[in-house]
Amino acid sequence: MDTDSSTSSGYEFSAEHNAQFKAAAYWMGIMGRLGILFGALFCLSALLGNIPNLIGGIIGIVMGVFTQRAGAAFGRVAGTTGRDIENVIEAVTSLKSLYRLQAIMIGVAIGLIIGIVVYAMAVAGR
Repeated sequence: MDTDSSTSSGYEFSAEHNAQFKAAAYWMGIMGRLGILFGALFCLSALLGNIPNLIGGIIGIVMGVFTQRAGAAFGRVAGTTGRDIENVIEAVTSLKSLYRLQAIMIGVAIGLIIGIVVYAMAVAGR
């Protein structure tokens, strides 16, 4: 176990809390790996001519990496001593990046849909 306390808060979560962090880390690791796997498959399908899948594949890989990083940090909460707060902050930072990416993607998608609808209405009105 990591016992470096030179930069740590020294706070320790209980065994019950650590079990929750460990379980979250496990499932986040699985979802992160699945995101990377499916993202890679989408990227490969772009080589077969399905070019739009390249963007989705890259986004899937990036989201998978952020999810995996957050899961690893949550896992360190349960597996280290004296660095629980730092590990939680690292996990939350990775989650913030993941959710920011998702919000940007949704905003872009909504913008594209609105743009297409406005364009279609303009073309139909001619």
